[in-house]
Amino acid sequence: MVASVGAARERPPLRRAPSQRRICVMLRGGGGGGAAPMRVLELGCGNGSSVLPLLRGNPLARVHATDPSPTAVADTVRRVEEAGFSDRLTAEVPPGLTRPCSPGHGPFDAVMALFTLSAIPGGDDAVLLSAAAGELRPGGVLLLRDCGLYDMRHLRDAARGATPVDTAAFLRPGGMHRRYYSLADVDRLAAAAGLEVVESRYLCVRLTNQRRGVHMDRVYVHAVLRRPVGHSRRLLHANSRLRIFDERLGPDCTASVHHAVPAVRWQVLDASQPTPSPSFHAAGFTATVRNVSPHERRDICFEVLGEPLHGEEEVARRLAAPRWPTAPGQRLLLENALVRMWDFRASLGMDRLAFHQHVFDNAWVVLGDGAALNVYTPVAGGGAKLEKMVHFHDGFVSWTVVRNGGFDADGEPLAPTCLHSVDSAVPSVEFREYLIELK
Repeated sequence: MVASVGAARERPPLRRAPSQRRICVMLRGGGGGGAAPMRVLELGCGNGSSVLPLLRGNPLARVHATDPSPTAVADTVRRVEEAGFSDRLTAEVPPGLTRPCSPGHGPFDAVMALFTLSAIPGGDDAVLLSAAAGELRPGGVLLLRDCGLYDMRHLRDAARGATPVDTAAFLRPGGMHRRYYSLADVDRLAAAAGLEVVESRYLCVRLTNQRRGVHMDRVYVHAVLRRPVGHSRRLLHANSRLRIFDERLGPDCTASVHHAVPAVRWQVLDASQPTPSPSFHAAGFTATVRNVSPHERRDICFEVLGEPLHGEEEVARRLAAPRWPTAPGQRLLLENALVRMWDFRASLGMDRLAFHQHVFDNAWVVLGDGAALNVYTPVAGGGAKLEKMVHFHDGFVSWTVVRNGGFDADGEPLAPTCLHSVDSAVPSVEFREYLIELK
């Protein structure tokens, strides 16, 4: 049975596993010094079984509980109200499976993710964890507990009754997704989220049904992950051509960042300030980043993977072919043989009749929460047709592969994917994006 789910190896030794209540005890302030003020985000609150011990154990703790199930959120709110702690709880159904909470609730001292990530399909568990890491204050911790590799249910799913997604993930009867993690998986998730691994181990427990005389051997992964106080680096997006990181540097800190591949570093300033120029660094360059301000510094880092797909002649041909402008932003701030970097923001002017056509593979990162764009396509005889309205959150990344210079097989522009215009759907919020084109 073990061989059916991967290379055979011994299960970690069975031992007594701390309960979920023990995790909540960890959030009481540590040591024996009593409670400490703490703001906690719980991902997947269920019926409140983790929230209640925390609120009882730390009278200074405040919890924001989220769950994709409205029923679960309602159950948590009801149970907390019955226990008399409703003044220290807020709760919501998050905006999406990969969004830990709606904007404006963080930063948090701690995030609890207890048997939540394993239920997220595909690679979205990593996306959710990275987004949750972004809600932590510097030095804040993420407490993770989930299903471990070679858990009893893992072996059962592999043997019967579940559709394998890969060697450690299954679609169970009823449509429920379940993934089983190794400690290497935890390390990978932490690295992608820019978190330090403080503690990571297997917890194994043998449960016994006395009436039936049945033993149930459970394997869990347990981890304490911390957002670095000084420099942190969180992966926002990765594909075969590009990696995008969100880097943070604490006040009065200096960090050295080695770039093994060509990279563009772009500092993020407050929305009230002009957009600074990005800087390009060749492969092998070590950047020294300094923050002399009393506030956290933020940089978006684009790492370019591989050689350019288009030489100078093809670049020129693609730029000249469309009848529409090929500038996807208002200001071109950097261009070389690999990339073109564009500043695009609402305060520089947006017009639904100002159409542009994308001719290169491109990605853009949204800066700030609460913005939304209306997307238009041109209509015959002039004018614009509204195609959709899109809402954004901070750190949202869009990636588009542009084939044939943005034209279909008949030579018509691909609208709205490559040919479109936009204007702000929420004028009170400054829309900002950093856009990269890959040649």
